[in-house]
Amino acid sequence: MDSGRSNNKILGILAVTITSVCYGLVPSFSFIAFGMGVETETLLFNKFMYASVIMWIFLLIRHIKVRFSRRAALDMVITCAGYIGMSTSLYISFDYISGSLATIVSFTFPAMIVAIEMITGKEPVRIAKIAAVVLSFGGLVLIVWSPDMGGNFIGILFAFGAAVGYVIYLFGLDMKSVRQEDTFAVAGYVMTSAAAVNFIRCLLSGKPLFAAQPAQIGMMILLSVVCVFIAILCYAIGVKLIGPGNAALVNTLEPVLACIFGYFLVGDVLTSRMLAGAALVVAAVLITNLPGGEKRDTLRD
Repeated sequence: MDSGRSNNKILGILAVTITSVCYGLVPSFSFIAFGMGVETETLLFNKFMYASVIMWIFLLIRHIKVRFSRRAALDMVITCAGYIGMSTSLYISFDYISGSLATIVSFTFPAMIVAIEMITGKEPVRIAKIAAVVLSFGGLVLIVWSPDMGGNFIGILFAFGAAVGYVIYLFGLDMKSVRQEDTFAVAGYVMTSAAAVNFIRCLLSGKPLFAAQPAQIGMMILLSVVCVFIAILCYAIGVKLIGPGNAALVNTLEPVLACIFGYFLVGDVLTSRMLAGAALVVAAVLITNLPGGEKRDTLRD
């Protein structure tokens, strides 16, 4: 019994670690695609379109229920809107700042959730939670005030907006009606809605719908399979084996890995102030996800 529980814990940690690697690769893979000439709108449409196709095939093969209750369908509008706002804001921030820096700033979302829950009375006020909020926003201030940023506050604001969108998305996932539906079915609808919105963005902006060159198409498929489908699949497996709280704790590796991949794959510059700010943000996330902290089952971009 103990051996089986231990094996499940190891497998769960491994699954969530894989998720962190997949999500940590998002900025670097995206910047590589931009270097190939792929437009932002095209990238987002292709990324979510291919991922949607894969997810719906998975849902059909597994015979997973995809018809939601009326209440869940209405609440999914908020969930999808938050996710679309998060992913769109994050990619707009890439036009101004490095992917690793944008990821660090967007990871202020756990502190935002804690602050909102303490203000609204949903969660009791605790010193640890207050410390998490202070550390997170202290790290953000340290990054923003860095003289090495070159005044790219627009990118910071959009990355911060991505965190706000993610908070809305999480609260949508936390609605009772949505929690009662299958996790993968929810992911399928979220991906499809994101693909639809970016389809419209491509049409309105005149950007191409599809990547044309073989290398571009390959990168789009890589982003869809690795950074969306596998990431979501492994996270769901990890949550099932070790619980959402422990999964969120392990997933604090994501901003660290994003910085490492950004440095080695696309040459991101990591200043001492950025690293210090990142350390504060990661510390805040760790505190937030300790027992008694945030314990949500989440789906990322």
